[in-house]
Amino acid sequence: MNAKIAVAAVAVIAVIVVASFGFLYISTQNNVVTLNASVDEKWAQVEQELQRRYDLIPNIVSAARAYMTYEGSILENVTMLRSQWASAVQGGNLDAINSATSQLESGVSGMMVVFENYPDLQSSDVIQSLMITLEGTENRISTERMRYNEAVRDYNTAIAVFPANLWTAGWGYTAKPYFQAQVGSTEVPEVTF
Repeated sequence: MNAKIAVAAVAVIAVIVVASFGFLYISTQNNVVTLNASVDEKWAQVEQELQRRYDLIPNIVSAARAYMTYEGSILENVTMLRSQWASAVQGGNLDAINSATSQLESGVSGMMVVFENYPDLQSSDVIQSLMITLEGTENRISTERMRYNEAVRDYNTAIAVFPANLWTAGWGYTAKPYFQAQVGSTEVPEVTF
C-alpha cells in the first residue's frame, strides 16, 4: 500500500512539474509575441509621422519658392533628401531609414534656419502655418521614436532574461535595433550665404 502511495505521489509531483514548465513555456511565448507586436506597432507609428513630414515638405518648399529667389539650392537639397528618404522606406532597411531620416532632418533644420533670415517669409501666414505644422510633426516623431525605443527595450529584455532566453532563440526571436541618431545629427547645421 505504501508503495502505491509513493508512486502516486511521485506521479502527482511529476504532473505538477510538467504542467508548471508547460505553463511557463506558453506564457513566455505569449509575452514575447505580444512584445514583438508592440515593437512593430510602435515602428508603424514612427513611419506614420515620418510620412506626415514627408508629405508636408513639398508644401513648405512650394510656398517658400514664392519668396526666395537665390536660396534655391537649400530647397533643392531638401527635396532631394526627401526622395532619398522615400527610397529608404521602400527598401525597408532600418539602418538606411535611420540614415536618410537623419539627413532629411538636417536639411529641414537648415531650411528653417534660412527661413529665419527672411522676415517677409516669416510673416507669410502660409509659411507660418506650415512651419508650425512641421514643428508639431517633429515633436510627434520624437515622441514616437521614444515609444519605439521603449518597446524595443522591453522586447529585448524579455527575450534575454531567464527563463525566456532558454526558448526565444529557438523560436527565432532576435534582438531588435533601437532607432538611433546618426553621427553628426546632433550638430546644428551651418548655413552660409
